[in-house]
Amino acid sequence: MQDIKRKIHSIRSFRKGILEKRRNSELFLHSLKDVRRVVIINSSSRSGSSLLYALLGKLPHVISLTGEAAPFYKLNTVLDKFNPHLSDRLPTEMLDAVIDQQGLSLDFMSDLYLAGMETDVRKIDADTYIDDLMLRFSLQWTDLELDHDILRKCIAQAFEQYAATALVFRTEDFYLELLAGLCSIWPQINPFYYDIGTDKVALRFPFIDIPVGPPASVFTIEEPPFILLPPCRRPAPADLADKVLLLKSTVDCYRMNLVEKLFPQADISIIHLVRNPAATINGIFDGWHHRGFFSHNLATRFDNHSDQMKLRIKGYSDLYPFGSTWWNFDLPAGWESFADRELVEVCAFQWHSANAEILGNLAAGGKRSCTVHFEDIIRSIGSRRDVFSRMLDFMTVPEEQAELLRLDDLPVVQSTLPPQLYRWKKRRDIISRLLDNPKVVAMAETLGYYRESMDDWL
Repeated sequence: MQDIKRKIHSIRSFRKGILEKRRNSELFLHSLKDVRRVVIINSSSRSGSSLLYALLGKLPHVISLTGEAAPFYKLNTVLDKFNPHLSDRLPTEMLDAVIDQQGLSLDFMSDLYLAGMETDVRKIDADTYIDDLMLRFSLQWTDLELDHDILRKCIAQAFEQYAATALVFRTEDFYLELLAGLCSIWPQINPFYYDIGTDKVALRFPFIDIPVGPPASVFTIEEPPFILLPPCRRPAPADLADKVLLLKSTVDCYRMNLVEKLFPQADISIIHLVRNPAATINGIFDGWHHRGFFSHNLATRFDNHSDQMKLRIKGYSDLYPFGSTWWNFDLPAGWESFADRELVEVCAFQWHSANAEILGNLAAGGKRSCTVHFEDIIRSIGSRRDVFSRMLDFMTVPEEQAELLRLDDLPVVQSTLPPQLYRWKKRRDIISRLLDNPKVVAMAETLGYYRESMDDWL
């Protein structure tokens, strides 16, 4: 634990030096207490929340984080007082002691952005963009001791080289240029951990192997696939009150008590994004076999107990050298009883736990909510327009802004494989067995999915 605490302190110090430059900016004279409206996408993992977040983040009436909030939660957790391997839940009575709320607020404020990136290379504020990239890289490569001056110089050179030949900024193309320079200095950086198509990365880096295990030896802050950060527009102080703050992290369904504490003056509403259990469980299953989504290294102990529970998940722990220690995606309470089950059962447990948590929060909290079926987003352009019209109305966003989302052409975001309808049917036999579990059936029916119509589940 001491090594992790030292490393987190080092990362926070690295980021502090960059953020200090912004301390006197007008936005940083405000805080999360000035936010008046928050909409949170709550869902289980692999239910399509990354796609929905990317689309809604394009709305002019919205401000967002550049990615999930989860890395900032990790960065601002006091590990002396909390064992993160118990579960992703944070007891309300421990919030003040466990979370550095001032540090968390600062990290949120530093990461807020408005819809629309700057695409004219000549108009990009290179110094600010380089700062943003440095802040993000510090969250992605926890094994590295990043030298501030060397990293800045490397990013600046990549940007200059890219700007010399490109008039229109394309984030993926710039990242391929940037990663080539970073890899030459830090060979541990593997471009395949970024949210760029595997074929495109392989073409640019033919001599780098596609990784199998996690990108870090001890712990992750941002989980891969790592986000690509475009040149962002920052909100003005008035936007904190006038616009909707959109958030999305799977872990949020376990930490709504923390969200409420962070935004004491805000009206908090929830979009409950649901997806049928077959497709979701199949997506989680694929994720466990992917080079991303590593969330907890259970070999690390955060309390006084010397016992370490090794994972013996059939179809995972017996396949990979890291499979006895690294957990993927969210960590629900009671995970220990699934540490020696079949992988598909673990995936079903994660799907069920997240949705049960969301439904429990909605029943207890009295917050405005809107249930969205992911199938309505991908089924057809007509159903997509209808469901986005309903969501914009729920968010009190002018309906005409839907035209800005380009709903005819959906982007590919955080995908393990190319999108394909009915992909779950390749594992139909093992997934169908889960529907013999009464808890799975009951949750599916609660969410609007019935076994007799299973063949039609997208």
